[in-house]
Amino acid sequence: MSGTDLRFETSRVQDLHVLHQPGVPAAVVAQAIRLHRANFERGREACEHWGPGSSVSHVLIRTPVGALDMAVKWNHWRGWRGALSDALHGSRARRALESSRRLAGTPVAQAEVLALAERRRAGVVRESFLLTRFVAGADPLPVALARLRESRRERRALARALGEAIGRLHAAGLDHRDLKHSNLLVDARGGIALLDLDALGRLTPFAWRRRVRALGQLEAFARDLYAWLPSSDHARFLSAYLRVQPGLAASRRRLVRDALRSAGRRVERWRRREPRPSRHFPLAPRDTRPCTIADGEAAGPAPAAAWQPRGGMS
Repeated sequence: MSGTDLRFETSRVQDLHVLHQPGVPAAVVAQAIRLHRANFERGREACEHWGPGSSVSHVLIRTPVGALDMAVKWNHWRGWRGALSDALHGSRARRALESSRRLAGTPVAQAEVLALAERRRAGVVRESFLLTRFVAGADPLPVALARLRESRRERRALARALGEAIGRLHAAGLDHRDLKHSNLLVDARGGIALLDLDALGRLTPFAWRRRVRALGQLEAFARDLYAWLPSSDHARFLSAYLRVQPGLAASRRRLVRDALRSAGRRVERWRRREPRPSRHFPLAPRDTRPCTIADGEAAGPAPAAAWQPRGGMS
């Protein structure tokens, strides 16, 4: 049975409920999910992100009409508390799709959503998957900064681009609740794209508190990961953020003060607990990047997948 949801179609593949673009066959979605599960079992070296709550790997599937180059994110089962949240607000993958639609009307970049899938049992979402188009030649922010450590001009440009991106997000009335640096992607031209869009919400109410939390979280990760980063780069980020929101100019001192205090409290909490929250994502460029390449499945046995290094980043 199939239907349409705007430009997406709904399908069922065994126990998976799939929402997918017309050019992305549901069978290919199911195959990509199986390949990602195998990558997760291989461990951290086969994945772009490997954590307890979610995992991401790079999968390329060749089809008769062209290759589908995808980042596959698996939102793991988080217990009954997570199931209750999914029942009230939709699965994390479905929330990411809705947030992607809201973000589409803003100047903030994102990876294109190709499909999502949910596995349910007795009406309860047990796990969900989000498939986005792979952004070739891009790096998560920690990797990009490590690469640019000795390139002052490019690093300063990146600080300004990041401040403008978060400023435009807030100017559009949107807020990202999880701005850890692995959720910020730096493309080949130095632009910023947002990941983990299930954490996207409205900035209001409590707009001031949410601005402070977002800026404080970014500053806390900067202190934790890049002790070498000069204070002038921090200042460039904040200046770029405020430049795209002139209405905050009168509150600049208060905003900076509150954000720095928020960052300090967050870093102190991290220092009291181990391991640190950055343990699940790469902090430096890797010589090789994992990618699973396979041919699209036809009738009959599934073809073997080749796991090999490949450039790019989800």
